[in-house]
Amino acid sequence: MDGNKIVLFIKSIFTALGTVWSFIVGTMGWAFPTLLVMMAADFITGMMAGSKNEGLSSSRGREGFKKKVYILILIGAVYLLERSIFGTQHLGDGVTIAYIIIEFISLAENGGKLGVNIGPVKNIIAVLKEKGDGK
Repeated sequence: MDGNKIVLFIKSIFTALGTVWSFIVGTMGWAFPTLLVMMAADFITGMMAGSKNEGLSSSRGREGFKKKVYILILIGAVYLLERSIFGTQHLGDGVTIAYIIIEFISLAENGGKLGVNIGPVKNIIAVLKEKGDGK
């Protein structure tokens, strides 16, 4: 494959990704694509932490991936039900934001497992966990 074909291939990939991203943001707002990015970041950093500490486990990775796919299906169903019944997206965004927070906490914990100084993020996590416990 020559250089021009590689550049064309890369441009095509990014064009397709940009189109999908634009569609998602246009129909669902920023919460859902933000969750997708957080899930991807959590999955990648989880693999990094696993390779450093416990060793990578394909079965643990598969289970984590299946859970993330289920969450996406669940959120999609919430959005669809809410749109068809109420004509809004507030409930779907609320559920999505709750999962964004969960993913953010997991992402920060992965950083801690990697030995990264997460500094002030610890305070944010403490507040989020406290709110999540109903305090």
